[in-house]
Order: sequence, then C-alpha cells, then structure tokens
Amino acid sequence: MAVIPEGGLANFSKLALSFPASDPTDTVFFHANYASTNVAPQDITVALAYDAAALSAYNSGNPIQYEKFPDSIYSFKASSVTVKAGQNYSDAIPLTLYPGKIDPTHNYMFPISITSATGATVSGNYGTILYHLIGNPIAGAYTEEWVRYNSATISGTPAFDLVFSNAFSADNPTQIEVTSQGTGVVYILSFTNTGGVLSNFQASLDPASVAAAGITITSGPTVVADPVNKKYIFNFTYNNSAGAARNITDIFHK
Repeated sequence: MAVIPEGGLANFSKLALSFPASDPTDTVFFHANYASTNVAPQDITVALAYDAAALSAYNSGNPIQYEKFPDSIYSFKASSVTVKAGQNYSDAIPLTLYPGKIDPTHNYMFPISITSATGATVSGNYGTILYHLIGNPIAGAYTEEWVRYNSATISGTPAFDLVFSNAFSADNPTQIEVTSQGTGVVYILSFTNTGGVLSNFQASLDPASVAAAGITITSGPTVVADPVNKKYIFNFTYNNSAGAARNITDIFHK
C-alpha cells in the first residue's frame, strides 16, 4: 500500500505551518512510503498532485474554512517520486513557501494526494497530506518595545527600553502566541471574535518558556488590548534566579 506517513487527519494539527515573515523561503518535507512488511519488490512510481476534492471535503465537515494556497506563496514541483526496489521510503519531497507573501489573517490549505502508485493500492486514510496555515485577525508582524524595571514596581527610569521586530503567530483563529524578545517567555493571547468585533482578551504565559527563562512569576501577565489601533500592552513581574524583582512591559504595535 502507498501512503504518506506524515499525512492523514490524525496528523492534522502537526501540519499547521508557521514561519517568520522575514524568511525569504521555508521548506517542509514529506515522504511516500511503500507500507508493507517487506521492502518494495520493484521500483514503485508514486504520482502526486494538489487535491481540490480533499480541500472541499475538509471544509464540508469542519467549522474552520480554508482557501487554497495562493500561487504566490508556494512552490510545489514534485508530480511523482520513486520508492526504489529494496526500499520502503522515497526521498524527501519538498513544499516551499514564501512567508513574506502570506496574508496571516487568512486560513489557507494545500492538500497533496497520492493519485496512483504502480503495483500498489493507495491508502484511504494516509493518502493525503493536509498542509495548512491558520488565519487570525491579529496575526502578523509587529514592533515590540520591551521595557524592564529592576524592581517590582514601575518607577523612575527603566533599566532597559529596547525595540525589536516580532510577530504574532496563530494557534487558531482566536489565539496567538508571541515570544518576548527581551525576557524569552511566550505570551498566549486569546480573544472572542463576534462578527469581526474582537473582545474579551485574555493573556497567559507558556509554563515551559517560564521554566526555560529560569524565573518565578509574581504577578500577571495582564494585557491592555486595542485591536482597532493594533496595539497590545502586556505586563508582568517576576523574581530572577537570585531573587531580585523585575517588572516587564511589552508593547506590541503595527
């Protein structure tokens, strides 16, 4: 049987793509597999193609609707690959994307299916790989201003006031993540979208990123969100590994 081992609905969440908008190109890879207890008895040619029917089938059964990748954001040239005799896997098959051309507010999908395989049947469950980009109305590139006070309160002149380029990456249509370039922690920001009106913004910190930063959170994070003017202000306090108090404000704006 011919399969795409990285594909299928069981792997759908793993196939959500996210790249820095500053990257000129990024490439993901998958494989064709001759799924058998034995190796391929002969060269098996596996034909591949974009599958519009798979996109329609997904949209018909799921609440989040996807558009096909616009031609400008990707390159896919592999119309067929070979699983060589004595092997089980093809060479890696590339799909290249151009992150700077992606509109992060849209949901995009690019299903690739095995259309035929010489001497083998095609898997019904793992014959298609559903690469997708999750759209979110506040996702995209931002400027980050990171301000740190070497105390638990905001008073006097900050110890640091730095500016970085950053991006809000979509977890789903109503949640993003962004890494504080100054502190290294990951903010998780969720909200409600009612017909395009955004409200109920809630902020939290990814626990693994807090542990990696070696800090102890003492308050927050809080967030003041202004989606109309595309400005988001996070604040939290922590004690560092030596027990010294710090107050962090991260201001993101477009």
